[in-house]
Amino acid sequence: MLERIESYFNNTLSNEERQLFETQLANDTTLANEVAFYLNTKIAARENAKEKRKQEFEELRKKLAKNNKIRLNGWITGIAASVLIAFITWVFVQKNGVNADEIADVYIQEHFENLPVKMDGSTDSLQMGLRFFNQKAFNNAQSVFEEMLERKPDSAEVLKVSGITALKLGDYQKAVIRFHELGEQENLFANPGKFYEALALMKIKPLNKKAIEELLNEVINNDLEGKQTAIEILKQL
Repeated sequence: MLERIESYFNNTLSNEERQLFETQLANDTTLANEVAFYLNTKIAARENAKEKRKQEFEELRKKLAKNNKIRLNGWITGIAASVLIAFITWVFVQKNGVNADEIADVYIQEHFENLPVKMDGSTDSLQMGLRFFNQKAFNNAQSVFEEMLERKPDSAEVLKVSGITALKLGDYQKAVIRFHELGEQENLFANPGKFYEALALMKIKPLNKKAIEELLNEVINNDLEGKQTAIEILKQL
C-alpha cells in the first residue's frame, strides 16, 4: 500500500490508476488513514532534518564564539537591544489600546471556518486537503498542501489554503510566508495575498504596526481583494 501511495504523490501512476486510487480514497477509511499517516510522516521527517541543521548551526556558533569573544559580546549586545525594542513596542501597543490580535481573530473566525469544496465527490489532492480542513483535521490538511507545494510551489490556490490552514494551526510565521508568496504573484483575477499577509502579521508579537499599515494601504491604493475590510481595520488600528 505504501508503494502505491508514494506513486500517487510522485505522479507516477497512470491516469486510470490515479482515478482508481482517488475513488478508493473517497470510500476507504483505512486508505485515507494510511495517506494521512504517510503525509504526516514526511512532514515530521522534514522537521527533524530542520532541527538537526539548527543544532549543527548552534554547535558551530559556539565554536566561533570561543574563538572570538569580542564578536560574541557584540552578538549578545544585539540580542539585548532587540529585546529592549520589543519590550518598548509591546508597552506602546498596550498603552494605546491597539488590539490587532482580536481584530484578526474575529476575521479568521468569520471567514475561515470552512473552505469550499467541489460537490461532485472528486478526490484530487486539493479537495482531499480541503475536506481535512473542514473536518478540523488541520495538520492532515496542511500535510496535503505542503506535499502539493513541493510539486508546484507557485500554485496560487494551494498557497492561499496553506496560509489559511497555518492561521488555524497558530503557525503565523508560515502563514506570513505563504501569503507573501501569494501576494507577489501577478495576473491573478483576484489576489488576497497582501490582505491576508497583514492579517497574519496582526497575530504576531511584538506587533509590527508599520508593516501591517503598509500592506493594508497597498491593498486600498491598488484596489486589491480585501480593500473594504482593510479600510475598516486601519480605522481600528
